[in-house]
Amino acid sequence: MWFWSNDHEPPHFHAKRSGEWEVKVSFMLEPDEMIEVKWSEKGIPAKTLKALRSKAELHREDLLTQWQEVQDA
Repeated sequence: MWFWSNDHEPPHFHAKRSGEWEVKVSFMLEPDEMIEVKWSEKGIPAKTLKALRSKAELHREDLLTQWQEVQDA
């Protein structure tokens, strides 16, 4: 998982499993709107998507702080 510096709004991070999939997680949105699949070879397991949503929702404040630090760097 990572942030790109000088990335666009809304606040988000990227996550991927090399060679399998990549998603963008807009963690300030509602859980059912958070994940945008950028690409996927064979689909992404529902368990993985659920975990990403759950962790993003749980850690929103920390993620937003880190997002802002990266954008201000």
